[in-house]
Amino acid sequence: MKIKNHRLLGLLFILGYPISAYAQLSASVTGTTDYIWRGYSKSDGKPAAQLNIDYGFKSGLYLGTFASTVNFADQGFAARSDAEFKPYAGWAYQLSDDWRFNAEWTRYIFTGKIFGQNVDYNEFYLHTHFRDLLSANFSFSENGYQQNHMSFNYEITGRYPITSSIEMSGTFGYSQQKKVLHYDYLYWTSGVTWHFSPNIGVDVRYYSGLDLGAEKEHIAGWQFRPHVVDNRVLFSITVGF
Repeated sequence: MKIKNHRLLGLLFILGYPISAYAQLSASVTGTTDYIWRGYSKSDGKPAAQLNIDYGFKSGLYLGTFASTVNFADQGFAARSDAEFKPYAGWAYQLSDDWRFNAEWTRYIFTGKIFGQNVDYNEFYLHTHFRDLLSANFSFSENGYQQNHMSFNYEITGRYPITSSIEMSGTFGYSQQKKVLHYDYLYWTSGVTWHFSPNIGVDVRYYSGLDLGAEKEHIAGWQFRPHVVDNRVLFSITVGF
């Protein structure tokens, strides 16, 4: 994969360097048959490779970055993006043995353009977690994909361990993107994750959803209008370090 923006190399170097002896480092590499994000594909229905690096501190502060290959099916445009980087920083708070919360800032950075436009943008998250069984999050961007409109996302995820190595989980979400991507998205997933070693997991997951509330007005120069992923099964394998 060719990195077209040299400032990203510096960013990844900073986030990957141990800045404190008290930091806890974790990292993972994932291969997946599709990069589905909030009901639509960021890899044009094709396989993707992903990397995540994370540092957590005793104070509750954490930072890291996520990277993935992408394909937005915009082959007719110059300077296309082939990778996405998401540096992030946040703070986690343990309220009790059962409840924890965290707030997070994320920056979406692309190595090129999407349908001829520069689309790097910020997003802000609020998460709440009940044990390891239930999570809910709310996120928003003040300028999603640099389309001069706010976007919002609401998501809840449930998990249930069947055995010490096998877990069932499912997600239900609603993404308000009509002013940005032409549609609002209602989406849901269900699947099984098998941890057949401490550092290796395999996930099989069903994805589906609905396009809701299409925007009638044409957004000049912006042709990224992905349809929701409907009735698709994905396979992924993750190796942790």
